[in-house]
Amino acid sequence: MNFIELDSQLERWEEFVETNELGHFGQSSYQFELLLARGHKSKVFGVVNDADEILVGGILSWDPVKLGYKYYIDYGPIVKDWNDKEALKAFFDGIVQYAKSNNGLYLSVSPNVIYQEFDNDGEPVSEPKQQILETMTNLGFTHEPFKYGMQDAGVTVWQYVKKIDGLTYPEIAKSYHKMAKQYLKKNKLFQVNIRELSREELPMFHKITDDTAKRRNFLSKDLAYFETAYDIFQDKAKFLVAEVSFSKYIQVAEEKLEKTNADIEKLQEKRETAANKTRIDKQLNELLKQKENHQQRIEHGKEMRDEAGKDVIPVAGAMFIMMPQDTYYLFSGSYEEYGEFYAPYQIQDYMLKTSQERGVKTYNFLGIDGKFDGSDGVLTFKTQFDGVAQQLIGTFDMTINKFKYSLYKNLKKIQKVIKK
Repeated sequence: MNFIELDSQLERWEEFVETNELGHFGQSSYQFELLLARGHKSKVFGVVNDADEILVGGILSWDPVKLGYKYYIDYGPIVKDWNDKEALKAFFDGIVQYAKSNNGLYLSVSPNVIYQEFDNDGEPVSEPKQQILETMTNLGFTHEPFKYGMQDAGVTVWQYVKKIDGLTYPEIAKSYHKMAKQYLKKNKLFQVNIRELSREELPMFHKITDDTAKRRNFLSKDLAYFETAYDIFQDKAKFLVAEVSFSKYIQVAEEKLEKTNADIEKLQEKRETAANKTRIDKQLNELLKQKENHQQRIEHGKEMRDEAGKDVIPVAGAMFIMMPQDTYYLFSGSYEEYGEFYAPYQIQDYMLKTSQERGVKTYNFLGIDGKFDGSDGVLTFKTQFDGVAQQLIGTFDMTINKFKYSLYKNLKKIQKVIKK
């Protein structure tokens, strides 16, 4: 059993990640290349057996902190068998030795392991996975207290997923909640179009996400990040935009108005000779209301087109990463003034269909708060697609340089006092 570097064997590493049940895009060779391109310090390490098969591996990254470096593995390591204690020990011994030799203070590891699952009301639907938690603590790690709330950076601690393995797309669509189905029906009426963006169009995507981040007060990524991710992940990355054509929007409303006018005319003719006019009058009143709605929609479409100064506009966008195991919903945004089009629902439906066609097993909506008291609007949106909430196993820490780490912790405490 040997601890080795895998930086020069990325194809081999990617195969291991993509064929592992718990393989995550955050541990992929593409993510490794993205980290390097973005100026991060990272390496890929693994443990192989005598037959040169990878048993455990992961992307190790490190950031400078006072007195040294914080080393970390996000969404890893990728492990062939969590019961193989010998391979795990060999891996972490090698990681710790590397960090010790390179001024490491401590190591944080956040495995891509689901600790427990919950339904939409926050009721447990699975037992906690204590075994892996105990395995990590027996290896010398300290488990951080479980966290709540969405993370702008770092590892997701709570996520929402929809398991689609073995389902047809009609079965997936049928499982959506009533409101999602209603919004998707409206999208067809509004002629919302979903399409994939080219690299040259990424500034459009960045503008949408940046506008949303500022409005909702959360961190976003710069344009260079999206461009680099586009280049590195290639067909595994999907940048989608939802667009509205006002001319099509108006055309649909005009066609409906024309049909409604024809129906009104027929009923009016029928009424002249009808014995019971009351029933026909009710139908006429309903049609007259529909006529008014169609007229208002036509005027509204013209007003929006005049305000926009063009016929076709983007109203929402989202970025996804597709792995064989999962599709990940990473970044998104929408323009608040066009919320009436419910475009984010159509984007999700489009990608769920695409994921099913590719044979992806799980659709991962990623972050939620982990609170089920109605305060998490993001959770409310994601539950419309009917999945399960998952609490990840969290983060494990190990001190590498005890003396320096103790000084580091004391300095942080002093800084907190000064800030107060």
